[in-house]
Amino acid sequence: MAATAQDLLDALLAQSRLMVSMEFALALLLISNMLLLFFKMRVTRRAKRTLEGVERTLENVTEQEAILREVAKHAKDGLVYQDMNARILWANPAYCQTMGYELEEIVGRRPQEFCFPEDAKPSAEEIENYVFDTDSYEFHQLVRRLNVRKNGERFWNEFNLSVVRPNAGEKRVILVSRDVTSQVLREQELEEAQSYLMHAAHHDALTALQNRAAFLKSAETILERPDPDGRQMGMIFLDLDHFKAINDSNGHAAGDQLLIHVAEAMRETARAGDLCCRMGGDEFVMACPGVSDFDTLQLVADTLSERIRTPIEWGDLTLTCSASIGIALSLGQEMKAEDLIRSADFALYEAKRPGAPSVARYDAELHSRQEVENALLEEFADCLDRDAVNFVYQPILDARTGKIRSFETLARWTRADGEVIPPDRFLPFAARLNRMADIDFAAMRATSSLVAELERRGHRVRGAFNTSSEALAHPDFMARLERVARDAGLPSEALVAEVLETTFFGPDTTDSLAAARINELRQQGFSVYLDDFGVGYAGLAHLGQLDVSGVKLDRSLVANVVHDRSARIITTSILRLCDELGVGTLAEGIETAEQAEFLYRHGCYRLQGFGIARPMARGDVIKMIETGAPITIPSEGSQIPRSA
Repeated sequence: MAATAQDLLDALLAQSRLMVSMEFALALLLISNMLLLFFKMRVTRRAKRTLEGVERTLENVTEQEAILREVAKHAKDGLVYQDMNARILWANPAYCQTMGYELEEIVGRRPQEFCFPEDAKPSAEEIENYVFDTDSYEFHQLVRRLNVRKNGERFWNEFNLSVVRPNAGEKRVILVSRDVTSQVLREQELEEAQSYLMHAAHHDALTALQNRAAFLKSAETILERPDPDGRQMGMIFLDLDHFKAINDSNGHAAGDQLLIHVAEAMRETARAGDLCCRMGGDEFVMACPGVSDFDTLQLVADTLSERIRTPIEWGDLTLTCSASIGIALSLGQEMKAEDLIRSADFALYEAKRPGAPSVARYDAELHSRQEVENALLEEFADCLDRDAVNFVYQPILDARTGKIRSFETLARWTRADGEVIPPDRFLPFAARLNRMADIDFAAMRATSSLVAELERRGHRVRGAFNTSSEALAHPDFMARLERVARDAGLPSEALVAEVLETTFFGPDTTDSLAAARINELRQQGFSVYLDDFGVGYAGLAHLGQLDVSGVKLDRSLVANVVHDRSARIITTSILRLCDELGVGTLAEGIETAEQAEFLYRHGCYRLQGFGIARPMARGDVIKMIETGAPITIPSEGSQIPRSA
């Protein structure tokens, strides 16, 4: 019984161990199966991810290829894919459209076969043997060349080249190009504009000769460079004789044609290295480097003078002119170009003297005279600085009443030693010094002062003063005039500005600064008279356009009005025209009773001249006006009537 129990116990223990072993085995099997499943799952997921990555890569590649195809299709620049022998393997639509070919027409061909104009096309052999040189300029810079489309139209093509090696295979070349014709044309227009502006900055617009600034710079450079043979620079200064009369009789267009003719004559005469310049107006200069003596320079000047005298045909007219010429040599002195021009200009004035030869040399005698002139110039400049210019006053007669109703203020220069220098001597000094406006402003003050003094004495008169173009252009002109009138307590109508008729040029004076200033003067109540009227082209042509109070008949007309039929016709026509336009008239230069009576009969009642009264001091004018004595004209001894 005990054995059986023991055996049963052993059996149970054995079974128990067997069961444990089986459970363990089963557990191990389960674990192994689980591990196999885990690893299988890991491998499957990794493979799936790999497959998904490949799929995405393929999708990306496909998408990029589609994008590249769209980019190439719609790109504005031309794209060309070529082999190293320049054969086209592919081109985008933009390139085909630019060149005017279908893709099928150019694939397999080289661009050199069809893109170059015939006059720039390489030979067939050169095209056949062409191989890209990757070290050439074309592979490192943008290149611009003239190309031709299929229809023969030429255009500018800009391109660059790049080398690629697709899939580590053979080298290929990519060309990127664009039509830059409009850009090239704009660049050309800009270059032409810059060239024009550069030329305009250094040349006279009418004659295309150098202008003053460019000429002086060029001449100065030559003067600073010594001549190896010791030769000098010659200077020729000329202006045309009676050029104003040519303009007056034929118009400014004819005058311009003569100026162009002079410029051509200078070009024909100039030697190699000579410089030609239009200084302004009808003044020209020529610099002649390497001149050994005056005779050589004289020969050039004589040749130039002869060519200028050659008649020219202009429309139905034959135009002729002559020139007065001054010549000067640097003569080994360290001279500036301005000094040499001034010397030649001084000689020019010598050539203009009656009976003088048409070409005058600046010699030792003229040099001495110029030194005197320069001393006078400095003295006059000092006079202006001290406001020491004197003034005299010439009465103007109202022939209808026999009374002095106005006067003109005239500048005078009295030197320290008492010598009186006439205006025709010192006014050119003022012009050279650019001080004309200073004299005009001083005359303005002297005029208003005398008018105010006469007003206080019970005499209502008007005072006139000369007004240069320089004064009219002065930005402070109107303000000064208004201030002078206000300080003197005068109404604006008491002052008269006399403006030279020659201030106005061109066909449309209404746009000129002088015309605008005259309108401003009139609007403020001041009177404006055109001086020296009747001998200039501008006056008759534009009298109706200028808002002037009156005109002052030139003394050259008045001097001949009695005995010269043409002068009478011109004078009476002017008087009749002024009457119709409601413009006042005044005659200057009255010397005789016959002149005064003729003008009086034809409606010109305001008279001025030595026959009426000479310019006089301030006190004498006051005395003449206060006494009211009748004016006796020389010659016939007749009196101007006191009433009309």
